[in-house]
Amino acid sequence: MAVDLNDDNSLNEKAAIFWEKNKKYIIFGVILFVAIYLSTNFYFNNQKKSHFVASEIYQKIQLELEGGDIDRYVSKLKTEHSSSPYAGRASLILAQSYTKNNNFDDALTELDWVIDNSPEKSIKTFAKYSKAKLYLMKNELDMAEESASSINSHGYEGLKNIVLGDIYIARNNNDKALEFYQLAFNFYINKNDLSKVIKTKIDAIGS
Repeated sequence: MAVDLNDDNSLNEKAAIFWEKNKKYIIFGVILFVAIYLSTNFYFNNQKKSHFVASEIYQKIQLELEGGDIDRYVSKLKTEHSSSPYAGRASLILAQSYTKNNNFDDALTELDWVIDNSPEKSIKTFAKYSKAKLYLMKNELDMAEESASSINSHGYEGLKNIVLGDIYIARNNNDKALEFYQLAFNFYINKNDLSKVIKTKIDAIGS
């Protein structure tokens, strides 16, 4: 079959015209694509490196938890890797350490940081629960109730209602306490041995 050179020439001319009219946009598009590709790779490589470093620091915290000075490691995670899940977990560990040493105010500060910054809902929720317990220990009952009531995770409904029951016991409101204990008991019955503990609380009110 014969090749029509006129058609080839026509196509080449059209391609040349198209290039002349659009070369700025084509070049810009290529440069933009390369820039996006390189910046995306750079971002993910940095994220991967940051995650690895945060993991290493968190391991040091776990190794030095008993008798070690973990404050500086927690501070480093919070300042340099605040978006990492390890920062929230580390701050929670530090709060527990402060609580163990009856340093409740510093513990509350750490728990507030976790609630405000942790990307993990489960860690945030546990921090709210711990905060409610701390305020209860300090006999700051309104703050304890506010913290407990802010818990909105189904998995923590039982613990939430136990704390609320304990708060109303501290207020000498046995009827209200019984309501919360009963909710907690219904949540845990046939699921967890905590139901036995709650049953003891319920029985104590009735005795």
